Amino acid sequence: MPTILKTFTAAMLLGCLGGCVGAAGVSTWDYRSGPGYDTARIQESRIQVDSDQGFTHEACTSESRRQRANSGEVTGADLTVCRSN
Repeated sequence: MPTILKTFTAAMLLGCLGGCVGAAGVSTWDYRSGPGYDTARIQESRIQVDSDQGFTHEACTSESRRQRANSGEVTGADLTVCRSN
């Protein structure tokens, strides 16, 4: 049985119990670097079953970029985007 299906099944079973909350998440991480740059990306997905709120899902992607100039100066940006239902 695929992992996501097992996770979904377990979360649904937890949600069927009165007053209970069940949650599961998956996270992946990727790091790349080369001459003058570093990039790290994290992707997270979380499902939750709550007897009061029902089934919810949130997925977030975070990215951190750094540039190194020949002078040694480091500039960068961080960005996180989430979506949920």
